[in-house]
Order: sequence, then structure tokens, then C-alpha cells
Amino acid sequence: MKKNILLLFIVLQICSLQIYSQFTKSQVEALTAMGIAAAIEPDHFAIKKKAAELTEIHKDEEFIRSVCAIFDNVFRNWNYQRDPGGMEYFEKAGVSVYTYSGDCDDYATLMVSLIKSLGGEGRIVCVSGHAYPEVYLGKDLTKDELKDIQRGIDAYYEEKGSRTRVKYLNYHYDSNGTVWLNMDYQERYPGGRFVEYSPDAEHLVIYSDGSYELAYLNK
Repeated sequence: MKKNILLLFIVLQICSLQIYSQFTKSQVEALTAMGIAAAIEPDHFAIKKKAAELTEIHKDEEFIRSVCAIFDNVFRNWNYQRDPGGMEYFEKAGVSVYTYSGDCDDYATLMVSLIKSLGGEGRIVCVSGHAYPEVYLGKDLTKDELKDIQRGIDAYYEEKGSRTRVKYLNYHYDSNGTVWLNMDYQERYPGGRFVEYSPDAEHLVIYSDGSYELAYLNK
């Protein structure tokens, strides 16, 4: 029985490799965007409940505090697990909110779902074999406004008695003036370092409505 299961697994792996090898780069990008966008579920009852629980004490405060509360919860409780069998699989956020496990794209879709359920906006960026979430901060923000956001993050952790402080606020300032804060797990706070800084790195940027674009965000 075990030999039959193993043989079936190997056959499925070979078949899937043959299928994916037939896709063009643009087709892979489209399928990735479709799969990730479909996994974002801000209206799922469990997502809305979890987001409300995490941010109840911050509902009358600056939104960045709610962002910090959500980041802390997902960052501290996430159990990284590779997709089974090396196959790409996008878990629904409504499932991840119960398991808190999966790979980088599952982490990203849960984070964006929680942020969106509170009325915020997020997107997911794929680069160098990694996917991570970003949260929308606003448009045409000044350096002083960005500094205020950094101070807000520091104040959040200071009030919690944590020694966590923002070393440098990492965000993308897009050509249209929109500003997106990094929510990846490379650091212990929102706005931590990027996984990729090369100006030549091509980013697949996926928005929660399913639209996507290729961009060089580090230029």
C-alpha cells in the first residue's frame, strides 16, 4: 500500500512539472496573481472576528496601532510550513486564521485579509522567490508624516514594555505617490527590512482586487 502511494506521488510530481513547464512567464504571473487574490478573504467571519479581537483597544487610536497589533499576532504565532510535495498552493485566509501555518504567501494573504477587514488596504509583493505583504499608508506623504508613523510604531512597542524599536522604516513610494509599508517577517516590527534591495529586481505586485503589475519597486 505504501509503495502504491509513493508511486502515485512520484507520478503526480512528474505530471505537474510537465504541466507547469508549458506555461509562459506571463501565464505563471497571471496564475499566481489569481491564486493569491482568491486566498484573500477580508469578509470571512473568522477573519473579521480575529481582527476585531486584536484591535479592540486601539479602535479609537491611530490606525498604525491596529496595524502593529495585527502584525504582532501573526508574526509571533506563525508556523512556517512549505507547501506539501513542493507544489504551489495558496491557502484561503479563512483557513489560515485557524491554523496560523503555511508558507510566505499564506502569511501574506492572512495579513492582508486582517488589515482589509478593518477598512485598511494591502497588497502582496512577490520577488526573489518570496512573497510578502504591504499595507497602504496613504498618498504623497511627506517625510514628517512618515516620521510620525515611525514614532507611532515605536510608541506602540514602548507602551507594551517591549524593547523593539524601528531601526529604519522600510516602505515603497510608488511613482503614483502611493506609499506601502513592508509587513514582512524579516524584522520584529512593521516596516522592517526588505528581502530584496536590488534596483534590478523585478517585483510582481498583486492587489486585493486581483489586478497585478510588474514593477521595479527599488528604483
